[in-house]
Amino acid sequence: MIAGLVGYHFWCGQIVKQFAEDNNSRSHTWYRWFNEIPVIFLLAIVLLAGLKPF
Repeated sequence: MIAGLVGYHFWCGQIVKQFAEDNNSRSHTWYRWFNEIPVIFLLAIVLLAGLKPF
């Protein structure tokens, strides 16, 4: 899951480059959902660390 967050971070870097080039093709709704991805990952990481199911 940590690797997923790192991948998300690099994906965000690509999106920032697209904005710098004024090449945005996605809707605001897509960005709202995209913004929730790290929240889901972080909640799962905290739960797995706290509950230690493995």
